[in-house]
Amino acid sequence: MLDSAGERFPHSDNSSRKVRAWLCAQTIMYVRFVTPLRDRRSGAETGFFRASWYLSRTGCSRWIHNELDTQFDWFNAHLPVPDRVAHHFKRRNSVYGVCWFHPDARECIARARYCAWLINEGGVPVETVRLRRPREVIWRDDHQIVVRPTPDTPRAFTGPEFRIGRLN
Repeated sequence: MLDSAGERFPHSDNSSRKVRAWLCAQTIMYVRFVTPLRDRRSGAETGFFRASWYLSRTGCSRWIHNELDTQFDWFNAHLPVPDRVAHHFKRRNSVYGVCWFHPDARECIARARYCAWLINEGGVPVETVRLRRPREVIWRDDHQIVVRPTPDTPRAFTGPEFRIGRLN
């Protein structure tokens, strides 16, 4: 049996459970909301949590800060902080990861999308990127995964580095 891309379904007894599981594995897309700001340790685009502090330097409206505070209070109450965001080694450099939302974390993604809009309104561009097959997973739970960024990790911003209030 072939799927829409012409690939074979896994050989099985055609049980619907196995086929559904295989289809889910093919379509899972982790989600991340990124800015053109770079994390100095991982080199990756920073996510919206880390970039929100930048708004205090752009002179954005107070209502945006208030809305972000409300949303971040919700995340603090409902989204576990990852136990591990890096691997540390004795004889080589540490490996730092970035967080991606699991596609089933719909409430988190909806609130993150709203936060991304708020941050964008405040003057820092935010884009959505998706990842189908994470390679080096450092940590995971039901809501998110922490993955080591690699050269083929999806990026939204490939142009000039972002500076306060403008692109350079």
